[in-house]
Amino acid sequence: MNGIINVIKPPSMSSNGVTVYLRKILNEKKVGHAGTLDPGAAGVLVIMLGKSTRLSDILMGHKKTYVARVRFGRGTDTLDSYGKATETGHAHITEEEMRRTAEGFLGEIEQTPPGYSAIKINGEKAYELARKGKEFEIPRRKISIDSIDILEKTREDEYLLRIVCSKGTYIRTLLHDMGQALGTTAYTSLLIRESSGSFHIKDAWTLDEIEEMVKKGDDSFIIRNEECLEEFDLLKLPSGMKDDIDNGRTLNYMDCRPETELFKVYVEEEFYGLGTDDNGHPKLKIYLKEN
Repeated sequence: MNGIINVIKPPSMSSNGVTVYLRKILNEKKVGHAGTLDPGAAGVLVIMLGKSTRLSDILMGHKKTYVARVRFGRGTDTLDSYGKATETGHAHITEEEMRRTAEGFLGEIEQTPPGYSAIKINGEKAYELARKGKEFEIPRRKISIDSIDILEKTREDEYLLRIVCSKGTYIRTLLHDMGQALGTTAYTSLLIRESSGSFHIKDAWTLDEIEEMVKKGDDSFIIRNEECLEEFDLLKLPSGMKDDIDNGRTLNYMDCRPETELFKVYVEEEFYGLGTDDNGHPKLKIYLKEN
């Protein structure tokens, strides 16, 4: 079984928990996800089946859109509503203060991922070390914030925001840092991922919906690999090259080679995967052909 599923991850379920659940109901051993979503968060989780797991780095590299609710005046050790209170501060933030502060976080910035995260420190996940009370340091990283829009002031101390950002962005850290910039503290009280690249929440499936479809023998929730790679150029090869491409050889083919780093490769009408340039000749880099 190969392909991509656009899943709505429910809150209080880990991203890995979603893959375990789908592995069982789909009877598929190889199931992965493209980009971890916090256990308490909900929304788009891109699931890869079979050979599609080879697309993980590509699918994780796309921009993400989140709807997040930030509450001021209280901090937690996990930077969200699931943690223990750590500090308090003033809670009254005007809309003008919010807009001005949000503008200061646009573009390329640096942030330190939260201690309660899946980042590995010497082979162990940060949240596991945090739960053990061990001290450790997570390096700062560069991220990019495209936009931070105020959707609504939901309470005197709370705002609902929509954020468009690069991969690797921790919204919990971003909102905590915004609180610090406003001279107070803050935590994320709600987090929903609306989109990841071309995958949108309006087109996503719940786990219950997928399970019901599986029982009926309906697999229309699975998206074919080539449908998820529309941004890549296309290279069509003649049928005589099937043996070379099946055996991973660099191809002696110079006609109409795409200029992009990666491109979709077809042998006649059959999709084989993503190719790359090898000293002026195309070579298949990610093999995705159906058996």
